[in-house]
Amino acid sequence: MSATTYAVVENGMRIYRSTNSVDIPNIDLPSLVFESEHTLAEDNTPLHISAANPNVFLTKATLRALAERIAHFLRTTFSIGAQDPYKDVVVMCSSLQPAAPAAFWGIIAAGGVFSAASHSFTSEELARQVKHGNSKLLIVSQDKIELGKKAAQLAGLGLDRVVVLESEPSWEFRVLEGGKQTDTVNGPRLTWRRVTDLEELKRSLIVLLYSSGTTGVPKGVMLSHYNIVAELYIPSVHARKHVMDSVARGEPAPAPYRTLAHVPIAHIAGVHGYLIAPMFSNGAVYWMDKFEWKKFLQYFKDLQITAFWTVPSIFLRIAKDPAVTDQFDSVENAMTGAAPMDKELQNAANAKIGKGKVRIGATWGLSETTGSVTSMPRGSSDTTGSISPVLPNMELRIVDDTYRDVEPGQPGEILVRGPVVTNGYYANPAATAASFHDGWFLTGDIAVERDGKFYIVDRKKELIKYKGLQIAPAELEALLITHEEIEEAAVVGVPVEGGSEVPRAYVVLRRVGALSEENVKRFVKGRVAEYKELRGGVRFVDELPKNAIGKILRRELRDRAREEEEGVKARL
Repeated sequence: MSATTYAVVENGMRIYRSTNSVDIPNIDLPSLVFESEHTLAEDNTPLHISAANPNVFLTKATLRALAERIAHFLRTTFSIGAQDPYKDVVVMCSSLQPAAPAAFWGIIAAGGVFSAASHSFTSEELARQVKHGNSKLLIVSQDKIELGKKAAQLAGLGLDRVVVLESEPSWEFRVLEGGKQTDTVNGPRLTWRRVTDLEELKRSLIVLLYSSGTTGVPKGVMLSHYNIVAELYIPSVHARKHVMDSVARGEPAPAPYRTLAHVPIAHIAGVHGYLIAPMFSNGAVYWMDKFEWKKFLQYFKDLQITAFWTVPSIFLRIAKDPAVTDQFDSVENAMTGAAPMDKELQNAANAKIGKGKVRIGATWGLSETTGSVTSMPRGSSDTTGSISPVLPNMELRIVDDTYRDVEPGQPGEILVRGPVVTNGYYANPAATAASFHDGWFLTGDIAVERDGKFYIVDRKKELIKYKGLQIAPAELEALLITHEEIEEAAVVGVPVEGGSEVPRAYVVLRRVGALSEENVKRFVKGRVAEYKELRGGVRFVDELPKNAIGKILRRELRDRAREEEEGVKARL
């Protein structure tokens, strides 16, 4: 295995682990980042800054003050956390803004459960999340007020249970109807309850995130103090040691940590990367209110962004867009996740980042694992498209459908065990039970191990089965986007007689009409095994359906393919 991952056979199971382990502090999340010796930010460190107006910002001290004032308001006005901690779910649907972290910490300090909803939701989707969490309070940003009103009505909430959060021109936290609002400057404060009991830390519920729903109805993922503290603390040990050792050798110290908030806080990457990690790592987050490509490029250059995490579709655009020149020259650390990235895309994007000297690191994980289970250690790199070594304290297995370990080089489902794994799905014991086997979480991701490295093949439920053979959509998609005329592509299975499926490609062209269906089919033919050819055809579309973090919603494409096939049959 690699220098940081090894395989051991225990009780007949092949288990992959890191060569290192870490002692996780028995401490609640707010105490870790605001008060412990492990956090790096000073009280006067600017942490959350408006990208459009850098004069609007929160330091560690002002963030804590605002969060504790919000906590007091939530407790006294809405009784959040008044009876028991970990019970009262508060849903927040906000565009990206510097005040968002204050609401996050305020909800937790009050004893509530933070549940972020996608700012791209419809009112029906938002209402569904409110109702599922039995939430009696909805927080929205100024631009989401009308959405919040409609969702509240559908969920049976009065407008006196909808709160507006705003960062500019001033910090604001007010009830939509009734006139109540907190004094964000001089109002009373409520601090959080300190917890050091390990069992309570493990069973607690402080964050409720909803899985992306690419293969079904979204489910509420329950995350505890212990989950999030482990996810935050474990990778920091190696990273900080690497920096100290590098400086001791006389190498230049890393540039100050500056990142740009552009992925939603409804995703674990946004929660971890923007709301939690900056204070712990002494980093600044510049918030853009919504993603716009031209502004994204301009902010990277003007703000001299040094580190960022984003999805492969953004790296694809960075690699292919001729407008990308020197905007990413200041970047020293770049990470990708949420979907597979092959080595061709990785290397093409590498050439555009950090003057070609930065190597994009891959991380792999899920909301159910509080984020990363694998990650590229500081000072290391890989350009083969792997998902990086296993983090300390985590364990992986790769198994077949009978939960038997597959041989190295063979595909199988990844199973995970460790301190970051969720306790289960909110109010859904059946889904929880179905997602675990003998204490191992079933990720649904298919991977292979080759030469000590792990590679994601696809999602288990998205695999196309043709005459008993498996076809991975991601493999065909990676091939298709290498064509100079193809901007993006997604592949789904189309049912055929005999219980098999054949792959169909949905393609976004760089120039309308540049390719025909036969052009695309010929491009694939001969580059893959015969059974993987696009027997289901090619459909040209203006854009692919994606969720808020850029994952392709193959479920929607499968539904579209089904409708297309039914239309064909109706015409016969």
